[in-house]
Amino acid sequence: MLLCDIGNSCAKLFDGQTLRRLSLEELEAWKENRVYYLNVNKKAAQILQNFDSWIDLEPFIELDSAYEGLGADRKALCSFIEDGVIIDAGSAVTIDVMEKKRHKGGFIYPGFEALKKAYASISPTLDKEPVWPKESLPLSTKEAIGYGMLSPLVCAINKLGEKKDLFLTGGDAQVLASYLPQALYKPLLIFEAMEKIIRRKNVC
Repeated sequence: MLLCDIGNSCAKLFDGQTLRRLSLEELEAWKENRVYYLNVNKKAAQILQNFDSWIDLEPFIELDSAYEGLGADRKALCSFIEDGVIIDAGSAVTIDVMEKKRHKGGFIYPGFEALKKAYASISPTLDKEPVWPKESLPLSTKEAIGYGMLSPLVCAINKLGEKKDLFLTGGDAQVLASYLPQALYKPLLIFEAMEKIIRRKNVC
């Protein structure tokens, strides 16, 4: 079974063993395969119009939520978590809260690459690779940037996650994992959710 999660910056194709990162242009090579996918990329949506063998899983997702504009990936991740906070650290970091099988809401934080560019746009002095600090207060510019990127996000997650399980996934999840030791790190969580949708809805 081939599963594809198409995000804002790239597509991730998973065959049950190997995870491939593809550009949108590289999707063409998989056009004739049967692929189950989720997509939040408008440019990709145009490309996929001619992919007759590809099946969009978004219409099969069931989620109780009043949130307007919730992306297909976030809906899929939340749909199989009854209670907890789901953190998806990708090109943007999304944080969603589930309580008793209902999506209570969530927020979006800039991804680490976006934050690095934001610091660099302020001053060339801040155009540095961040160092993730281990002390309570940074003692270098690189650590100060890393602290500024992480601290507000970690504080917000810990506040939302009081007495809740935390589920951590996405490309930058390992950075956050060091600061959220109580979180369950699930790098393939989106594909686990997609497989459950396919089985539950008998999608073929």
